[in-house]
Amino acid sequence: MVYGISIMENHFMRYICLLVVTFMVSCSNEDILKEMEEIKAIGDENPKKALVMLDSLEIEIRGKGEYAKHKYDLLRVRLNDKADHIPSSDIMIKRLMVYFEKKGSVPEKQEVYYYAGSTYRDLQDTPRALEYFFKSLDFALDGKGCDSIMLRNTYSNLNYLYFRVQDYTNALDVGIKEVETCKKTGGDVTLPYMHVGTAYLALDSFHQAEIAFDSAFVHASCSADIPLHQEMLGYLLCHYSAMGNVPKAKACYALMDKAPLKDLPPYPCMSFAKYYEALGMTDSAVIYGRQLLEDRTDIYNMYDAAKFLFELYSRKGDTENAIHYAGIYLQFSDSIDFGKRQELAATVNNAYQYHLDQKKEQKLKDEKERYWNMLLFVSLTALLSACIGYIFHVRRRDRHLQEIVALSAELQRFSADDSRLRGQIEKKEKELTESRTSLEKSSEELNQMKQELQRVNEELTKYSNTLKEKEQRLAEKIEQNKAIVKQLHLSELEGRAADVIHAVRLSSSGKKKMTPANWKQLYQAVDELFPSFKDRLVKEVGTFTEQQMQVCYLIRIGLSNQQIQNMTSLSHSTVWRWVKKYDWVITTED
Repeated sequence: MVYGISIMENHFMRYICLLVVTFMVSCSNEDILKEMEEIKAIGDENPKKALVMLDSLEIEIRGKGEYAKHKYDLLRVRLNDKADHIPSSDIMIKRLMVYFEKKGSVPEKQEVYYYAGSTYRDLQDTPRALEYFFKSLDFALDGKGCDSIMLRNTYSNLNYLYFRVQDYTNALDVGIKEVETCKKTGGDVTLPYMHVGTAYLALDSFHQAEIAFDSAFVHASCSADIPLHQEMLGYLLCHYSAMGNVPKAKACYALMDKAPLKDLPPYPCMSFAKYYEALGMTDSAVIYGRQLLEDRTDIYNMYDAAKFLFELYSRKGDTENAIHYAGIYLQFSDSIDFGKRQELAATVNNAYQYHLDQKKEQKLKDEKERYWNMLLFVSLTALLSACIGYIFHVRRRDRHLQEIVALSAELQRFSADDSRLRGQIEKKEKELTESRTSLEKSSEELNQMKQELQRVNEELTKYSNTLKEKEQRLAEKIEQNKAIVKQLHLSELEGRAADVIHAVRLSSSGKKKMTPANWKQLYQAVDELFPSFKDRLVKEVGTFTEQQMQVCYLIRIGLSNQQIQNMTSLSHSTVWRWVKKYDWVITTED
């Protein structure tokens, strides 16, 4: 028993030790990963210092886990790229791609493929560099939490690779995307606008190129650190001079540091050469062109210088020097081998198409796998549903059997109750028969009363109809009496004032206007015929105008609305409103 307890204690102690070691290793890995993140942040500003700091971790990293070692190697590749150290082989980046493809997160895959593209770019393997930059771009666009600055640099590298093989259309496309990404991240857009402008210039779209160069110049000139943009100002000076835009070239020249000839790098020499050519200072332009030709550090710069000097002497008419530099120009053309660059462009396009086909194939594969998983899920769901349905069916059947047994017992009890209830029903039927007989007698009496009531209603209906007819005839008689009274008043007025009636008739038909004398005679005639009319009108209406009084007197003698309108020259609506307003006063007197 003691021996068994001792064994259990030993196992327990081992388990505790294992947990402690695991915890310590985990904490140690987290510490060194955190330290590498700090070195990575320093490397964004000072990659050489960061490389020295990373070298100090080389011995410590050997005892760490596999993930920490691969993160260490990836950080070294990143810092070497930022320090412009050209790699000698692709062995390390291949190993890193294999590891992070299997075990890395989406941001880590974006990073490892980006530096794979940078490695092959430095090794002059343009198709493979393009392939890995595209893979990094896919992870950056499809995943969340990816490095937006690395996305911008990816577009910048794609622009460089396309421009190098003279695929200017695709170079313009990725250049525009680089500008958009910089605007979203708030980065410096000077270089992206330079990429866009150079692509437009190569495509002979001079207006769009100038717009892009102007945007780059505005950002460079408004920058708080203009010396940081000296290289961009040199490129802008060259492009503005080549395009013949002397004012903008002078603006760029004013912002540049003019160092002695021996301190100038190669490309500013070409910028100054083209600038002095645009100003007509050909001797200064020749000095800078010859210095660039004698530099011998870059065959492409020497090619541009030979071409520049050949064209300059040709325009001056200096045949001897033009022929001399034409020969040098042809030698550099053969050395650069533009035919090979065109072949490389075709290879790049094929690699790009291969990348698209590969991406499409992977998408189809993922969709097929998704559909297969969906089919499997639906099948399992259907099978599970069938099993659950069968279980419910069995349980429901058992429950129904139990209900049938219970109902059978209940039916027997109901049968006994049925016999007892039948006797009660027969007794109730007899009572119901007696009640029905008395109800029939009462029903007959009720029917007689209903008939009598219906007869009375019919007589009332007849009396009501007769009363309505009499009321309608009475109303018609009243209207007829009113018309007769008006006619009588008018005839009486005609008998008393024939002259006035004649004037009224002419005026009501529109043949003559009523004079003040005619109106006065009309008032006198109506007042004689109806002595109380004016007093009643003043009492009921109060104050009124001359025209309102005219309308009231014309209504009193029985004229129509149209006749009143002809005599008073009032509008139709005014006459209608006043007749409606004063008619009750006039008619009540009648």
